[in-house]
Amino acid sequence: MAGNTANPRLWEGADLYVGPVGTTAPTDVDTALAAAWKAVGLLSEDGASETRDQDSTDHYAWGGILVKTTRSKHKRQIKITCLEDNLIVFGLVNPGSTAATTTGTTTRTVKVPTADPRAFLLELTDGGVKKRRLIPKGEVDEVAEVTLSDSELTAYELTITIYPAADKTLYIDITNDPQAVTP
Repeated sequence: MAGNTANPRLWEGADLYVGPVGTTAPTDVDTALAAAWKAVGLLSEDGASETRDQDSTDHYAWGGILVKTTRSKHKRQIKITCLEDNLIVFGLVNPGSTAATTTGTTTRTVKVPTADPRAFLLELTDGGVKKRRLIPKGEVDEVAEVTLSDSELTAYELTITIYPAADKTLYIDITNDPQAVTP
């Protein structure tokens, strides 16, 4: 059997951090994050999922021979579920809304959502292997149905659309995973 059974990853732990676009990015997996990065709190055990979407067009020569495929409208998204209803999650779910606390009572005023691009950092661990996925610019563009119940946790499933940088970079993975080493 070819391969190495130590190579597959089962990410046992994860955190999602949010900061303003342009927040100082980490350059390794161990250095503490800049203060501007704020954790969203507990995440669902379902993990995160990445989706890709793009249009493709096949071009044929006379006689029906495929000669080229062009691609456009590439879109990448990450879906993750937050289990806390803290101020960070409130801001992601309700961009442009406000919250204020006076004498122990918090009032949240929910408004029609506004554009709110942010930087995101997904930090994953598998034993001693760590990965930090830096998304320099993205935006929560979908929030799934929220259940308020006495039998289910209230959860906020967020879909984050990733915007490419001028050089077309979508995200940067920083890892100490030995199988990721380049020759």
